Amino acid sequence: MSIISSGYTVQCADKAHINQDKSGSITMINPDNEEVTLALVADGVSLGFQGKYASYNTVFWLLKWASEYFAENIFDIQTVAEEIQIQMMKYNHLLNDYSDRNSDKDTCCTVCGIVTDQKKVLIFNAGDSRLYKLSPGGKVRCMTQDDKAEDGYSIAMHIGGKNDDEIKLSFSVDDFHAGNCYILCTDGFYKRCDFPSWCELICSCDSRSKAVNILKNIADSLVQAGEIDDITVLMITGSE
Repeated sequence: MSIISSGYTVQCADKAHINQDKSGSITMINPDNEEVTLALVADGVSLGFQGKYASYNTVFWLLKWASEYFAENIFDIQTVAEEIQIQMMKYNHLLNDYSDRNSDKDTCCTVCGIVTDQKKVLIFNAGDSRLYKLSPGGKVRCMTQDDKAEDGYSIAMHIGGKNDDEIKLSFSVDDFHAGNCYILCTDGFYKRCDFPSWCELICSCDSRSKAVNILKNIADSLVQAGEIDDITVLMITGSE
């Protein structure tokens, strides 16, 4: 079995600001000669360059960490969760330092990610970027919970703009099955997406090019439905 990773992103429809979303994935061979895939999306919280700096660098830093870590370590759920928590606290510190030196605004982003060895799946998030599991038969399940403040609107947890010891990611574990698809997305995607209507088509993807076309078609439909936020989606699935 191999992993198909495919994504699509588009700038906000009104072109009011640069695209603050960022996504990425990487597949590595660990010391047991097994493939480990890490994928994540991030959504810059503030308008303009500060949000983009946070999301782009958080994705870059974690992919770089994964490329080095899994070259020397096997995939152990508990240990990897602890390592990702440590890394996010480190990135939070770096973003805060950047804000202090370059801006009077917090430089921060939400983040949602997945790590899998094609047997077990580790899911993590901070903020309101989400991960959905889509299964054949039209089954859709959101695997993350939004981190919201008491007002139900403000983002309570994010990377950057907080004290280092306040960063607490949410983690969950799932079993990997080749027929399932994991959809990682920012709020510009899921707010208007009717997942069940696209579920069977997404789960039928057997190539990266087919997945890109489907994700683009979904994004186009969201724009036509009136979505004005940046739209970013990343799909992870298995292929026999």
